[in-house]
Amino acid sequence: MFGRNSDRRTLWKVGLGAGIAGGMLMALRYALRPARRGPMPESISSGDFKSKVFHSSHGQIVYHEAGEGPVLLFVHSVCPGASSYEWSKVYPAFVSSHRVIALDLIGFGESERPHREMSAVDQVRTLSEFLAGVCAGERPIFVGSGLGAGLGVMLAAQHPEAISRLLLLMPTGFTEFGRRRLPLGMHLASRIPFIKGFLYRNYLSRRAAVQQWLERFGFYNSELVTEEMVEVFTSCAQQPGADHAIYNLLSGRFSLSLESRLAQVHQPVTLIWADRAVFPPYAWARRFQGMLQTGHLVVVHDAGMLAALEVPEVIVHVLRQELDSTLRLVQLPEHGDPEGHQAAR
Repeated sequence: MFGRNSDRRTLWKVGLGAGIAGGMLMALRYALRPARRGPMPESISSGDFKSKVFHSSHGQIVYHEAGEGPVLLFVHSVCPGASSYEWSKVYPAFVSSHRVIALDLIGFGESERPHREMSAVDQVRTLSEFLAGVCAGERPIFVGSGLGAGLGVMLAAQHPEAISRLLLLMPTGFTEFGRRRLPLGMHLASRIPFIKGFLYRNYLSRRAAVQQWLERFGFYNSELVTEEMVEVFTSCAQQPGADHAIYNLLSGRFSLSLESRLAQVHQPVTLIWADRAVFPPYAWARRFQGMLQTGHLVVVHDAGMLAALEVPEVIVHVLRQELDSTLRLVQLPEHGDPEGHQAAR
């Protein structure tokens, strides 16, 4: 079942390594080529949501809000072109029962993209400020993915009064189990001033590279990648200053020890894992589950790391079941199949 995933993980590492070399060559070839600057697509958020701005100590945070009720906060993962768009096919489904908030982390999407070094600690500080300023003392339910989910774990461990519970889609801190997960070549390239700008502008943020990443690594079924997705990710990746946050990621400044902080979280935690994700791999799911004080694991079948975009109807179903505390079982439809599979709570 997972032989193909092992091959894809190997391919992921080889692809990143080849990308470094290719990016350097392209950097020299296109050194004087200006980066494309375009408007942000309207499809980055749902049309029924109001876009607002919160001023944090590290810059302006743009967020989208609608609905009334308990606060449901969505935080995206971190990659070139990342933004709250990752959750845009999911969060509108909860407006009738919750006050839904989806934000762009500092450095991503429509939020401010400061030209400075930032760490995971800085990102958590801005999230803490955001919750204090926007949630008016209410403890939201935190829904996060990837490194965004990892930041939520760090926030919950440091400020247990800030979050009521966590629903985490394949969380990562990029230093799991004592190993650095980002390739050393990327780490070194991100610290060379001449190389890193050209590498990002002429390789990582180009439309072809973004589309290839979505199809080969973001999704399990590449046929589900749409033109809208490619457009939004590419537009976000090519915004002025978007490269600075990626440099912080590749240099390791955003990295955090997820497992040590998971053990410190007292709030209920639901881990949601796509069994076909290239990264973080499904093999980690049970290991993380064993670290939880209170929580359990739900498995989503035949989806990749961007499961909220690839199979949004499945993720909506899982979240609804998790938010309904009266249920004892989670029914998991496979791409809309109402029979699906069951996972014990």
